[in-house]
Amino acid sequence: MITDTHVLIRTIKKMYPVVTFFKDRYFPDGKIFYSQHVLIEMKKKGRKVAPFVVPVVDGIPMEDEGYRAKELDAPYIAPKMKITADDLERKAFGESPETNRTPADRENEIQAEHMDDMRDAIYRRMELMCTQIITTGRVLMKHFATAEDAAKDEKYDLKYFQYYDGEFKNKYPFTKDFKTMTTQEKILELYRIAAILRKRGVRATDIVMTSDVSMLFMTDKDFLEFYNKKSVDTGEIKQKELPNGVACNGTININGVVMTMFTYDCEYEDLDGEIKEFLPTGTIAFLHPNMGETLYAQVTFVKNGGFHSYADKVVPRVVADEKNNLMEVQEFSRPVPYPFDTDSWIVANINDPVVDKSTQDNAVDTNEDPASGVDMKTEQEINAMTKKAEVIAYAKSIGLDGLTEAQTLSELKEATITYQRETYGE
Repeated sequence: MITDTHVLIRTIKKMYPVVTFFKDRYFPDGKIFYSQHVLIEMKKKGRKVAPFVVPVVDGIPMEDEGYRAKELDAPYIAPKMKITADDLERKAFGESPETNRTPADRENEIQAEHMDDMRDAIYRRMELMCTQIITTGRVLMKHFATAEDAAKDEKYDLKYFQYYDGEFKNKYPFTKDFKTMTTQEKILELYRIAAILRKRGVRATDIVMTSDVSMLFMTDKDFLEFYNKKSVDTGEIKQKELPNGVACNGTININGVVMTMFTYDCEYEDLDGEIKEFLPTGTIAFLHPNMGETLYAQVTFVKNGGFHSYADKVVPRVVADEKNNLMEVQEFSRPVPYPFDTDSWIVANINDPVVDKSTQDNAVDTNEDPASGVDMKTEQEINAMTKKAEVIAYAKSIGLDGLTEAQTLSELKEATITYQRETYGE
C-alpha cells in the first residue's frame, strides 16, 4: 500500500488521462496556486481605430482597454473509497478462482483501481463545470457534508462562479422554430450568430451541437450539397483523438470563417443516480479553442501530526483506520475554470420558446446597462424578509437561480446579498 502523497501524485500523473473534450479544448490547464484562492483575469477584446496625427506630434495617447482581475475561492471536490479486509480476501475482478494471490498482493491493485475511478469522477465534474459556463455563464456548486444529503440534494452550502454582469448575453434565442426552418433559413441563422461574434471582435472556429441538432444538418440533403460534402476537410482534427461521445462532422465556411462542426453527446451519472447530459438536448454553441483556462488551488490536510499543503490538479491521499480495520483512499481537487473574455461565445437551444425580433436583439446586446428595470433592495431589506419563497423570488428577479427551499433562511439571504454585492456593487 503506497501512502506517501508525493509518490501518489506521481502515480496519478502516470495514469492514462481521461479525455474531457470541453475541459481540454476550451478550458485547458493553467496555473496552480499555493492558496485556497485563485486569481482570474478577464479582458474584452478592443476595437478602437488608431488616430491620424500631424507630423509634428509624437502621437496621441489611447486609453488602455483594461481588464478585470478577481480572486475566487476554489471549490472543494473530495471523493473517497474504502478498502476493507473483506475486499482483500475476495478475488479481484477478472481474477481466476484458482489463483494463489494473497490479500497483500491485491492491496496495491485495488488502491490503484479506486484512485483511477475517483480521478475519472473528478474529471467528469470538471467537464460539467465547463459545459455549465458555456450554457449558463456560471457554475453553481453545491457542497455537501454526507453522501445521503448529496443523493437527496439537500442540506448543502451553495457557492457559484458567475462570469457576467446583470444578464447572460451569450444566449441566442430563435424567432422561428428551428426544426421547421428551411435549409436556407438554418444557414442564415448560423451566419447571424457568427456575425454577432465578429462584431464583438471574436472569431469562433467551432460549432458544437448535441446529436438532435446535428441530425437536422447531417440528414438535410440541401445543407450537405450547399457545403459540398465531397470536399469536406477535417483539418487538424484527428478522429482517433476524440473521446467517446464526440464526433467531428467536418468543416464549413461561415462568411469566410472556416468552422469545424462537432457532435457532442456525452452523459454522466449525477449524485442522485440519474443519467444526465453534459449539454442539454437541442444545444448549439459557437466556440473557439483556448477561450479560457482552468486554475487550481492547493489542498491542505493533516499528516504525521501536522498540516501539509499540496498544489496539483488531483491530490491523492491514503488514510489508515486501525480502529475500524480499513483503509480510505481519497482524492482532492480544487479547479476553477473561467473564460478570458465573457463575450467570446454564443450558445442557443433549438427547443427554447421562440421570441420576437426585438427580444432576440436584446438577448445578445452587450452594450446595454445590466438588468434594467430590476427593483433593487438594500441588504437591510433582504435581511428583513421572513419567508424563504420571498427571498428566492427576489434572487431570481436579480438574476440568481439555483436557490431552493432546502436551504435555511439565513443561507438564502447570505447567498442573495453576496450575489447582489458582487454583481451590482450594492
